[in-house]
Amino acid sequence: MHTKLTGCSALAIALMSAGPALSQDTAADQGEQQYSDTDIIVTAQFRSQRLQDTPIAISAMDARLLDQKGVTDITGAANLAPNVQLSANAGNFGGMAAIFIRGVGQADPHFAVEPGVGMYVDDVYFGVLTGSIFELLDIDRVEVLRGPQGTLAGKNSIGGSVKIFSKRPGPDLDGFAEVGYGSRNSVLARAGSNFTLVDGKLYGRISLGAKYSDGYLDRLDHACVTGSAGATRRTDTSCKLGEQGGQNVLAARASLMWTPTDGIRNTLIADITHDRSQNPAAKTLTQSPLWAGAANYITPWGSYTNYEDYVSTPTGGSSAGVPFVMPDRTPLDAWGVSNLLNIALSDSLTLDSITAYRGSKATFASAADGSPAAINDQVWTLDHEQFTQELRLSGEIQTLADWTLGGFYYHASGSSGGRVNIPGGLAPGGGGLNLDILFHDPVKTESKSVFAHLVLHPIEGLNVTGAVRYTDDSKKFTFNRLDPNGSPHPLLGALVNFPVTYAGDRIDYRIGADYRWSDDFMTYAQVSTGYKGGGVNPRPFFTSQAIPYNPETLTAYEAGFKSQFADRRVNFNGAVFFNKYKDFQSTLRACDSISPFPGAPCAQSTNVGDAEITGVEAELFAEPVDGLRFDGSVGYLDFKYTRVNPATGISLAMKNVYTPEWTAAAGIQYEIPIGDAGSITPRFDLSYRSRVEADAINSAISSLPGRTLLDAKITWRSEGGDWEAKLAVSNLADKFYYNSIFALQNAPYFTGVGVLGAPRTVMFSIKRNFD
Repeated sequence: MHTKLTGCSALAIALMSAGPALSQDTAADQGEQQYSDTDIIVTAQFRSQRLQDTPIAISAMDARLLDQKGVTDITGAANLAPNVQLSANAGNFGGMAAIFIRGVGQADPHFAVEPGVGMYVDDVYFGVLTGSIFELLDIDRVEVLRGPQGTLAGKNSIGGSVKIFSKRPGPDLDGFAEVGYGSRNSVLARAGSNFTLVDGKLYGRISLGAKYSDGYLDRLDHACVTGSAGATRRTDTSCKLGEQGGQNVLAARASLMWTPTDGIRNTLIADITHDRSQNPAAKTLTQSPLWAGAANYITPWGSYTNYEDYVSTPTGGSSAGVPFVMPDRTPLDAWGVSNLLNIALSDSLTLDSITAYRGSKATFASAADGSPAAINDQVWTLDHEQFTQELRLSGEIQTLADWTLGGFYYHASGSSGGRVNIPGGLAPGGGGLNLDILFHDPVKTESKSVFAHLVLHPIEGLNVTGAVRYTDDSKKFTFNRLDPNGSPHPLLGALVNFPVTYAGDRIDYRIGADYRWSDDFMTYAQVSTGYKGGGVNPRPFFTSQAIPYNPETLTAYEAGFKSQFADRRVNFNGAVFFNKYKDFQSTLRACDSISPFPGAPCAQSTNVGDAEITGVEAELFAEPVDGLRFDGSVGYLDFKYTRVNPATGISLAMKNVYTPEWTAAAGIQYEIPIGDAGSITPRFDLSYRSRVEADAINSAISSLPGRTLLDAKITWRSEGGDWEAKLAVSNLADKFYYNSIFALQNAPYFTGVGVLGAPRTVMFSIKRNFD
């Protein structure tokens, strides 16, 4: 793998036109119209365009807007876009996210299941959801592309893409340093700066960041709090055992940009993340008397507490009665090296190469009950390495057409391993299956694709787009289920060195047209397709569950407009769409039809049916008078099953997971000059999400009610902008709410936990900017 990286580094990544988003120099390099300093430049169609000139549904937030909103990770940025839902710690898995765009996505963090929404950092595709709550360290902009990206850059992404672009090196210092302190001993520290190695030829940039906070949920000793008989885990007079929800993250990024000649720019980027955050704040929602007996493990509503002690006691297998301790943190180590190369072969022909090698290792514990009882305890370690190479050749045919030809290669090797304890024998008379297993499952994935993108300009103002992509995927799985003593499991012995493979290919296309009726109003319409590869259920408990599932496909019909008015002080964009969703994939926690007995444990990835999704979305950015700014978005989704596999237990009346009917966000600020002392800017941000389901088989326990969150901040900025001081309050109303739910609805495992969002949090920070 390292040989591949070395060999390709001479060609490595980049599209340096994907550099600073708000820059007149970027447009000047293109030899096109001069962009104003309020224009956001995006590269969604292989070339730099104003956001308002890009004929697809795309939201873009530059560094200035992200800073004004106080957004520090990708969760806050992505959820500002309409019909986008990014839920942190989905399924009680720390550092993971359920990412859905227009009702299409993926909630399963296992890397053997492809993300439905592609995540990119500096044009490099991330093939795993492990550590997908990216810190926005030294960011230039974030682009959120809605709808299938089957014919555009990177890997085939059926639901859309979220792309992060970091600041690039240059001759200006462009430095900053920021420190902050807040609630629950929260500490924030960030810094970044350019430096010159060889003037006009070689520049560098380095960025560093750290976040720390205590947890916001207390783990309590049940026997201590209730005075009941039973083992106690406390080590002092307090009933508190520990916390959940705390952060401890270190991140660094370094880049070098080399311009040996006027026509060549090469950027080498290295990054590292060291995360030792606590496990998610998970509160017990429901329990079964089959395992809880007369004990009550549900702490009062509104309290940030649970009774989790992270001690799991098996009742079956060779280790029956011998407890083991699960980690109370979710350690993640991630790193990557990428090389971005842009070569101007002529005035109208460019070659771009994107080469990257990445690795990550994450360990997390997930207890389905949040109590001292051991009902479904899991400890996972996901180890993943990937190599990607993308090549793009772009050109122009005078003023008649723009075109891009390209290829993409993805190769990944990973392994999932750990321990699962499911004492099903707690049910009267058995009723379940005692399982205490060690597992180790290597997975190899390969994806190859070629694509072509053509934009014709038949008459002034009219553009016609045609694009096509061919994708070839293959996956190889090997399953191992062992007894804790290391021998083949006595009940699951057939799942030792048990191989299963998947292979498939697909052709996707996009056809569209856009017309600019005036300098400030453009409309577009298109039909496009997307594809997410099939695979094999990555979590079989029995050989009968180790079965392949098919790809899912999407055909999207969309029409929209981009508009500006009031002397370009107002941008208003909108779109309507209709999606036909076929064979879409989901994870089931009940699968009796492929299990050896009813109620057997299950975590089945499978195709559940077909659906139709209709939606509307709109975005507004306005600066009606100097200093006053307003931004907002609203999205509506109507998700309807048209066919379901009856064996899944899903009915036509149910909804897909993490697919709210309504999403909305709004922000308002006003900068108040205070003479030589600079300015004061108060700001308020509101976000809304209607009810969502957390389980494919909808039920009351797994349904998350709608919620509205309010953030507020006030910023002082010195004259000239060298100094900034900010007081920020997130969740101003101190809303008690759940980000996600993990529930098991089959006896004897019937239980559920909800992952809590953070309570009101106050942060005061000071920032120094250097020119």
